[in-house]
Amino acid sequence: MQFRLVPAFLVFLGSYFPLAVILALQDIKQEYWGFDFCWSFRDCVLPSGNHPYLSLFGVLLTLACLLLTIYVLRTLRYKYPVTITASKPIPSELISYSFPYIVSFMGVDYGSAGKIAGLVVFLLWLFLITYRSGYIIMNPMLLILGWNLYEAEAQINGHKRVIKLLIRSDPTPGKYLCQEVQGSYISMGEKQE
Repeated sequence: MQFRLVPAFLVFLGSYFPLAVILALQDIKQEYWGFDFCWSFRDCVLPSGNHPYLSLFGVLLTLACLLLTIYVLRTLRYKYPVTITASKPIPSELISYSFPYIVSFMGVDYGSAGKIAGLVVFLLWLFLITYRSGYIIMNPMLLILGWNLYEAEAQINGHKRVIKLLIRSDPTPGKYLCQEVQGSYISMGEKQE
C-alpha cells in the first residue's frame, strides 16, 4: 500500500502539533504572562494572542491531523501474517536531521509574512524529503505515543526478508499481523498464535 500525497501530507502535519502549540504560546500578548496562576475557574482570564485566528488555526489543523493519524493506525486492517525472527531499533535519524531546523523557527512571528512563508516552504521541503524517503509514517508524535521503528528479520509468505517495522511494542520473535504501507510494515504489536 502506498500513501497518496494528500493523506501523507496530513500525517506529516500531525507530527507538527507541538510546534503549532509553541507558536501559539509565543503569540500570546505579553501582558497576559504577568497574570497570576488561575486557581478558580471564575477568576480565570483566557489569554488572547496577537494573531489569534492564525495561531488557533495552526493548533486545530495539526491536532486534527494528529487525531486522524491515530485513527488511521487504529483502524488499519492488519491482515498480513509476518513472522519476526529478530529485530533491532532503527535510530530516528530524520528527527535529528529536522530538529535544528525546527528550533530555528522558534522566532516565527505570525505578524511577519516573510517568516510564515519561510516556515511553509521549509515544511513543504521537509515533507517531500520524508515522503520520498519512505519515512512518512515515522514522526516524533508517534514516538511519543509509543510507536517505534525497527529493522526486523522476517518471514513473509515463506520468504526471508529484512523489513522496516513500525510497532507499538518490542517485537520479540513470533507471528504478528501487519499492514504494509510505503515499504514499511505496521503492527499493533499483538502476537498471533
